[in-house]
Amino acid sequence: MPTIIALDASLSMLRPVPGRNEHTYQSLALKGIQHLLDNLTAAGKLEHLALVSYTTVCELKVDFTRDYDQIRQAIKKIEPLDKACLMTMLKTCVSLMATWGTQNLLQLVVFTDCGPGFGSTSIAGFLESYAGKEAEPEYAWLKLLANYNLNFICLGVHGDLYFTRGLALHQQLLDVASLKGQLFMTKPAKSAETGDAAATTGASHKSELGRTAVFELIERLCESSYKSTEVTLKCGHYFRMESQVLLWPPPMPYEQLALYGGESTIRHIEQRIDVCGFLALSDIGSPATLSRHWVLAKVDREKPSRRSGGLAAVAKPAKLTLDTGNPHYELEKLEQDIRDFYTKDAKDTEESGDDADVVVLKHSSTSQSEQQKDTLCVLLHGALKLENMAALVLLGEKWYGFMYAYTDIKKKSNFMLNILPPGSNVIPWLGDLELLGFPEDLTPGETASFPVRAERRSYSQSSVVWIRQASLQSDVQKVLRHAKKMPDKTQHFYKELNRIRRAALALGFVELLEALALLLEKENAQLTLNGVSTECTLQLQHAATELRKTSNRDIKSTIVPLQKATAAEASATAPAGYLY
Repeated sequence: MPTIIALDASLSMLRPVPGRNEHTYQSLALKGIQHLLDNLTAAGKLEHLALVSYTTVCELKVDFTRDYDQIRQAIKKIEPLDKACLMTMLKTCVSLMATWGTQNLLQLVVFTDCGPGFGSTSIAGFLESYAGKEAEPEYAWLKLLANYNLNFICLGVHGDLYFTRGLALHQQLLDVASLKGQLFMTKPAKSAETGDAAATTGASHKSELGRTAVFELIERLCESSYKSTEVTLKCGHYFRMESQVLLWPPPMPYEQLALYGGESTIRHIEQRIDVCGFLALSDIGSPATLSRHWVLAKVDREKPSRRSGGLAAVAKPAKLTLDTGNPHYELEKLEQDIRDFYTKDAKDTEESGDDADVVVLKHSSTSQSEQQKDTLCVLLHGALKLENMAALVLLGEKWYGFMYAYTDIKKKSNFMLNILPPGSNVIPWLGDLELLGFPEDLTPGETASFPVRAERRSYSQSSVVWIRQASLQSDVQKVLRHAKKMPDKTQHFYKELNRIRRAALALGFVELLEALALLLEKENAQLTLNGVSTECTLQLQHAATELRKTSNRDIKSTIVPLQKATAAEASATAPAGYLY
């Protein structure tokens, strides 16, 4: 769930807060950002954060990172310049967020005094020009911005006309542009005599906006946008194989469209997640998923006692009282015997009496209850990582996902949950998930027909198979390798390009053509800077243009290389240089 923190760096942020001359709006904004970083640090540094400051221009101060200390240092160096332009900042954030795609939950947190702006760059000027032109390409970026969650930390007092006028314009912008957002503001201070918020005195201003009030706004923001989802994870029928886990980021509701034009339904995952079975990661491959989440064990940390100071002796918990009438009596007795056997340690314990139930540790600086607490999340994570498997889980009625151990670039293992679209037949090469069975159910000599395996790279065989991400990536990389070796590899380049284009059209993967065109344009720009031959850059630009043409959406059509005569004419139309 990447987040951009935007700080208003206009000159109006240097104004002192009414009733609090020791604070300016900018100093309160910096304290609010520090408090937000402290809250996210306490949650485990799970967020990728970026920092921008905006006036008439928007400047990226810190790119997306999990090192929050970089942001803490960068906000101290921001200096106010001129007037604020909110639209410029929103356009810049759309371009910055483009690398994260649309499957991520994108957050934008803006710290501002809600200045309305001046002239054509003001919010009112934008709303006037936007009226009646919603479908024009000039405002297409607002459709992308509608996928983000906008949070405005509004710094101001309700007795300030400048603040209340800007507040109304910010809310009008969210309503007119159909943006998902929320304005976090302090509550109006009640006047002691008339109760009119506009007639507040300096004393009431002091209680309305200050450091404590800003901290409360940040707490409300974290409660609404950065709170983990708590669910119960259960595996099998053994009564102890369940525990509370946290999902981060919180799963979003899924809008399921009706089949015959009826009303769509909103679906949420249930509070209990059941493990249905286990599959090899190679069998699952890379299916289309709605979202991906961390699975974290919920740990209730006990506060240390002030009297003991954390150095007191820790007593061994009393043995369980087993009830012979309990249907799980045999299992509980066996579990208790195993636990007693493995917790015995002659070096670290001293026993008093014949069969003492209290054991005093010689050296104990931390509480043992948290370390020895059984957690199903840790058990599943370790087992799936060791066996290179995934757990198929039931999230709701005919709604599945799978949990697995994922190792990131820092070789740190994470326990992940991938949520599949609702339905039981969402992974084509596995078939109906409700009909999966055990390998032992196969008759002698019978082999499983699923999943369809791709042992070799897809470009080395006649048919194109894109079950895994690596297959698609290798195909695209081969095209780019040929592109760098043109004009020698021109025929090979167009052969592989047409092959990927036909496969994408056959699968209905039209978005791949646009993505491939963008890659070719970026490669063209890079090669131009490096002084590569003109013919190579012309071929790349020609291929990108042909990929976007509607006429080439026919699977029978073929993209042909740019002929040399045409290339010579294109280069001749370039502006000639001056002769001295």
